Amino acid sequence: MNGFSPNEPIRILILEDEPLVADGLKKHILELLPQAELLAILPSVKKALDWFEKDQEVDIIFSDIQLADGISFDLFKRYEPKCPVIFTTAFDQYAIRAFEVNSVDFLLKPIEKKELQNALEKLRKRRESFAIPELRRALERVKSGKVYLERLLVTVHNSLVPIAIADVSGFVKEELIFLISREGKRYITDFQTMEELDSKLDPAVFFRANRQTIIRIDEVKQIKPTYKGLEVSLKNPLLQSVEISRERSPQFKRWMLGGE
Repeated sequence: MNGFSPNEPIRILILEDEPLVADGLKKHILELLPQAELLAILPSVKKALDWFEKDQEVDIIFSDIQLADGISFDLFKRYEPKCPVIFTTAFDQYAIRAFEVNSVDFLLKPIEKKELQNALEKLRKRRESFAIPELRRALERVKSGKVYLERLLVTVHNSLVPIAIADVSGFVKEELIFLISREGKRYITDFQTMEELDSKLDPAVFFRANRQTIIRIDEVKQIKPTYKGLEVSLKNPLLQSVEISRERSPQFKRWMLGGE
């Protein structure tokens, strides 16, 4: 299973300057996604820019980082993709982590069919919440080497269990600090302060709403102005809504729009 409906047409673009790698990737894609339409294989930033200027629609981009005439970061600075990008790379572990925590998928060369299948399944689960600002910040973070948490350990029946950051809706501080999962469950974390936790989370994805609550950007459902500031309704029923003070409201709005 690849995670996509067999009747769902999927338009794919490959950015790769190594013909053997491109051919192997194409072969795996068509085996896993028989309904896929391969739009083009482009070896350079220039050819990719020329292609994008025609305003062609694409559902998934597979992009090498080092292309024939430059790096794909330069391409995505000039063209903001309207679809998810799966990078193919031989970057070190820090870069890989930066991709993961920002919901930008990757494949390590040489590309294995099983890894491609896993990436497609991951993409299927996340593509509805794909955000351009997160991609842009991910690219910057790869170059800077800045790394944030990609998983946490929580307590379940006196044992420690790892939970991926991608599965977290937010955090709430009571006597202890609780992780709120997307599945609607509460778990005890081992963090002592919200300040310590907040410093380890990606600020493009999580926001310290108040002293007791940290929320995830794609959990925001509705924002209502109040005389105190903002009332933010959230999708997860365990979070429901949070209040943001008048002083923090401008920062929250910038965060929602992808600003600093």
